[in-house]
Amino acid sequence: MDSKKVIIIVVFLLAFLTGVNFVIFPALGNAFMDSSLFALSSSQFGNLFVPQVICIIISCLSAPFLVNKWGPKVMLVIGVLLMLASTGTLWFLHYFITEKSLLFPILLILVACTGMGFGFSITTLNPLAASLFEKKNSSAILILQFLVGLGTSTSPLMMNLIGDVKYWMYVPGLIFIVVSFVFIVFLLLKIDKGTFFELPDHFKIPQKLWIFFAAIILYGCVEGTFGSFGGVILKNKGLDNGNASLGLSLFWGGIALNRLLFGVFSKKFDLSLFFITAPLWVGLLLLLLLIYPNIHILLLMMFLIGFCMGSIFPGSMGWGTVEFPSYSVLVSGFLMAANQIGTGIVTNVLGHFSNYISVILGVLIVLMLIICVLFFYLKKGSKIKEAF
Repeated sequence: MDSKKVIIIVVFLLAFLTGVNFVIFPALGNAFMDSSLFALSSSQFGNLFVPQVICIIISCLSAPFLVNKWGPKVMLVIGVLLMLASTGTLWFLHYFITEKSLLFPILLILVACTGMGFGFSITTLNPLAASLFEKKNSSAILILQFLVGLGTSTSPLMMNLIGDVKYWMYVPGLIFIVVSFVFIVFLLLKIDKGTFFELPDHFKIPQKLWIFFAAIILYGCVEGTFGSFGGVILKNKGLDNGNASLGLSLFWGGIALNRLLFGVFSKKFDLSLFFITAPLWVGLLLLLLLIYPNIHILLLMMFLIGFCMGSIFPGSMGWGTVEFPSYSVLVSGFLMAANQIGTGIVTNVLGHFSNYISVILGVLIVLMLIICVLFFYLKKGSKIKEAF
């Protein structure tokens, strides 16, 4: 099949399912730590995701060169197969749940496979989506990232719908079946390599791309702080556990809504000014959270912080794709790796500073201001108007 409409549907559906597959292990956290099931300790559960971050970074940095050699279809096949193997094996483990001593090392391997598969898949999907909408590169990437984010919220929702933790195996089982079906359809598609996946024979990474890389590492630190530590911040500011969880959901909801709206409207309106000043708005909201933490507006502030942050990462990827069209796949891999580096740094360091919430917020404000300065520097002589 070579119908462009079918290819678009399958590619964006794969993006959504990649997000679903990616968070299956965090979503099953209660099952992993349940004494009657996997019986992992809290430290084991935390260490479970170290190989995932490492493998995502490695795969994102290597994928541009591999896809340049083998093409997008081969890389997506490898990426999806790695995730399918991990999810299928995870489902199969419910037959061996009594072998407690073997479960943790097996889970480490499966998480690593998921990370490697995710890195290969998402690094390839970003430029593939852009190549399908040549005059709407940035919009395509924003919508694709919205679908990935929507997918990441689906696995925890599935676990909540199942209810009893003893039925955890139905989550990976269902995901495995759905992804397998879409994967079979994908195998029937004819996807050409195209210029989006070709790298020059001899090239030097542009200086501005390194600046994008640095900005997204800083962004990853901020996003990672809210992702892993947002509930602690909100409870420190006076919210109970239920409202703190709601605040975190609103933060991610704000990110998703922003990406959707940016993807839909960026070609109808000039949103470049909002994009480039978004880090400044986030910094101002964080300052308000620091000096005037009104408990009645905390939930609204979390939504607004997420909304203002939403376009920074995928928007940078879309901008970079427009700025360096001959390095499209390298932009995708570099910036995906940068985001994971920032998130990984925060996840492994932040726990030592749980009693210094004000200091953490102060650092986040500084990081956002630095990102804003970097964006204004990148704006000089750039093609930002074409991206947004």
